[in-house]
Amino acid sequence: MEVLVVVLLAAITVSFVVVKLGPDDRETVRSEAARLAVSIQQAQDEAVMTGSALAWRGDGEGYQYLRRGADRNWIPLDGDEAFLPRRLPLPVRLVDVEVGGLKAAAGALVVLSPSALASPVRIVLEANSERAAVEVGATTRVVPYRGS
Repeated sequence: MEVLVVVLLAAITVSFVVVKLGPDDRETVRSEAARLAVSIQQAQDEAVMTGSALAWRGDGEGYQYLRRGADRNWIPLDGDEAFLPRRLPLPVRLVDVEVGGLKAAAGALVVLSPSALASPVRIVLEANSERAAVEVGATTRVVPYRGS
C-alpha cells in the first residue's frame, strides 16, 4: 500500500512539472509580439538606410515584408533572411491592425517610409484569450492589450 501511495505522489508531482515546463499563452504571445516589434524596427531602419520605402502586410497566420519594384508594384522582399515571410506559431494569430487609430482592412499594407512612419500603427496578436499589441510610431514597443 505504501509503495502505491509513493508511486501516486510521484506521478502527480511529475504531471505538475510537465505542465509548468510548457510555455503559457501569455508568454508565447508576448514573445512573438517582441519578435515582431524587433522585426518592424529593423525594417524601418532598413528603409531609412536605403532611402526606399518598405511595407509590412499581415494576415491571421503570419506576415511578410515587401518592397516597391521598378514597375511601382509591391513585391515580396527576399534575399535578406531577416525579412522572409513569417508564419506565426500556434496558437498565436494576428487579430487586428490599426493605422492612425482606424482598423485596417485584412491584408492592408503598412508602409515604412524612409523619412518616418506616416501614422501610428497598432498590431494585435492573440493566443487563446491572451493578447499583446505592437505599437509602432516614434518608437516601437510591445504592450499588454486588453481590448476586444
